[in-house]
Amino acid sequence: MLTSEFINDIKLSPLASILAITITALGMLSAFLVLLIYLTDKSIERHNNDYSDIYRIETQFNLPNGDYVKSAQVPLPLLIALQNEKNIKNTAYALRLSSNLQVNDLTHAKVDIYAVSPNFFNIINPYQLNNDNNNPYKSNLSQHRLNLTRNEIIITPEFNQQYLHLDNPIGHVITLGSKGQFVINMINLHTGSRFNTKAVIAFSPELIDGYHDKRHDWYDMHAYVFITMAAGEKPSHEQLDALVTHYAPQLPGAPFSPEEFIQLSARNITDIHYDNGLPDEISTVIAKPYLYTLYAAGVFIFITTIINFFNINNVINNNKKNSFQIKKSIGASRYQLLTESFSIAMLQTFFVLLLTILFLIILIPLSLDIRDLILTQDTGILLISFLLTLIAVYTAILFAHFIYLYVAVFPEQSGHHNIYNEQPISRYIHRVTLCIQTAISGIIIYLWAGMLTQNSFMQHHDFGYEKENILTFPLSDELINLSSLINLQDELKNTSNIEFVSLSSWQPFDMSRSNTSIYHLNQQEKDKLVTVSTLNVNKHFPDTWGMKVLAGQENVLISSEDNNVIHAIVTQSFMTLMGLSSYDETLNSIFYIKSNNAERKVRILRAVNDFYLADRDKNATPLLIYIEDKTQRYGALKLQDMQDIGAIKKTLERYRVTPTQIQTVSNLHKEYFNNSRLIQQTANSVTLVSILLILISTIIISISETKRIGKTLKIMESIGGSIYTHIIFFIQQNIAPIVIAVIISFSVGFFLLHRWLVQYNAVNSLSYVNAAGTLLTFMISIIVIMTITLILNNNIHNKKK
Repeated sequence: MLTSEFINDIKLSPLASILAITITALGMLSAFLVLLIYLTDKSIERHNNDYSDIYRIETQFNLPNGDYVKSAQVPLPLLIALQNEKNIKNTAYALRLSSNLQVNDLTHAKVDIYAVSPNFFNIINPYQLNNDNNNPYKSNLSQHRLNLTRNEIIITPEFNQQYLHLDNPIGHVITLGSKGQFVINMINLHTGSRFNTKAVIAFSPELIDGYHDKRHDWYDMHAYVFITMAAGEKPSHEQLDALVTHYAPQLPGAPFSPEEFIQLSARNITDIHYDNGLPDEISTVIAKPYLYTLYAAGVFIFITTIINFFNINNVINNNKKNSFQIKKSIGASRYQLLTESFSIAMLQTFFVLLLTILFLIILIPLSLDIRDLILTQDTGILLISFLLTLIAVYTAILFAHFIYLYVAVFPEQSGHHNIYNEQPISRYIHRVTLCIQTAISGIIIYLWAGMLTQNSFMQHHDFGYEKENILTFPLSDELINLSSLINLQDELKNTSNIEFVSLSSWQPFDMSRSNTSIYHLNQQEKDKLVTVSTLNVNKHFPDTWGMKVLAGQENVLISSEDNNVIHAIVTQSFMTLMGLSSYDETLNSIFYIKSNNAERKVRILRAVNDFYLADRDKNATPLLIYIEDKTQRYGALKLQDMQDIGAIKKTLERYRVTPTQIQTVSNLHKEYFNNSRLIQQTANSVTLVSILLILISTIIISISETKRIGKTLKIMESIGGSIYTHIIFFIQQNIAPIVIAVIISFSVGFFLLHRWLVQYNAVNSLSYVNAAGTLLTFMISIIVIMTITLILNNNIHNKKK
């Protein structure tokens, strides 16, 4: 009986019934995945004992020029200061070593190895100890607590796959440069941890170059430090500032105090997997804006699909309105009608469930992210998440049925109603649901257009240097030797027609900074030093990076042979900072800096355009660029033909340059803006789904509205009304919810977009203009679609005549 009623609904409204189930399955899938993401995020690092009391200390150095350097590490002498604090129970640390790894006659340069304190695993354990079924190797490690012995190294299967390529690495011996030989043991990273410590050894002072000097150096970052606070306490800013004030020494001649320069902060261990812009992060991080975008996307899709179900379900119920009235007339009670709706809702939910499972089966092999998200979960978490999502969907479906019954079926019909308005309550339901769905879709589209404009502005704007056809790489130990560098340059010239290798202490988005105080004799306040950021480069730097020369083109770029004089290049903003009014004044002035406690002269050979060291800011950083013949941290090549990149990479690899660190500048930009691209891709998908859903709702509601006012249209036609009067009347009947939706969408969308744009130092004002224009276009499109639906329905009706 009840099954046949469900089948009759499908026969009466086949397209609407199929759409209702399919669209709701999409919403259920979205809600399930987002719930899994949320539960996964909330479980990270919570497998550690006392995780709520474990914090990592981080550092920010505030430079005199207003710039700052952030780090996940802290000065090494801070360890002693932390150990003396009464409310800190334990202090553990890890130091990152960049060592050459030798195994089976192969050498890998600059491999990250972490040397951890003896109590490190008492506080933090990023590894899977118990029930490690994914580890095919028989490890002799304790199943309860890790204990590293001297000359033992623990690696993960990922580390073995990346560097060693051993069938069974346990028991093998590897050499870590000058650090000695180590016996391998293996273990998996914990699924609930985001630590990226794929290789760890026990700490000892002799492993650290210059360890005894670093023990007293407060002005550099050396170690990742984790503390366990007394139960219920948190490390306050005041406590951390007091440590700097009490222990950090004053730098001789520095124009700042230690507490002004060194700023310590603490983050709970459960928060360190959120991206905080730290260049030396020890964890795999995710950007909070991207995570919140995923949450918002899932919620928006779920709500929109449920509202879409309400609209379609109203159409299905309207089509069987007479059936309800007949059942009431022959004595059907409210209980019987509710029971019938209860059962139909259960059958609809059952088919939604089957379709959702089918979607998952299809997506798991197609999407690596979804596969990892699902397969790394405990079975209990998966079942609970799926059950909660199913209950939410069933409740929404049941609610849609009950609302229709209580609003449109149970009330007794009045004998006083307009002939053109036989379903007034149903009309109001359509209006409300259309308004809500249109408002939600409008907000999504407003945000999408604004975000698209801003992301395009940030990614494609001029950064002051060329991005195409430039390859950059860190110099290997072998290339630090000038003779090897000359050999490389000759080889590249013969094979790829590359004339020279540019050297510099910088590459795009490198977060390390150097600065100096500088002055010149023509300053009004001679005693006032100005602080500027500095780079060290060779003479090929401007040509390789495509710098625009503003002055001094005739000057040959060479390093100074006089130890008391430095030759340099400056940027345009440097001139402004120094109060210089012309290029001639800049080139003809002698500047003075302090270097190694001695005053040195700086002669400016050229002035070039401003360029951005990292993210685009409102104002470019003033730069003083020293010209040197020394090797630097990075090399860069200007390629004549991008097809040569494969051969060039192989050449660089022969000089021990790590393959993964050889990148084009355009790829560096893509990596840096990866979070923005992920957010944009998510926004694109949500917007597409939202547009499709509102399109379906608009068509369905338009068809329903056309039927509702059918008698009125006939009367208008009989007294001479044309299709144009029909359209005007139809728009008048449906314009109110759209206007209300426009107001809501614009207000909420503007607020959310403004909040999102606050994170950027430079904002494209067109973001707001394009967002408003796209929203207006979207709303007009809805009216056009409704009008087209009216015309098509009218033509079909005329043909039937």
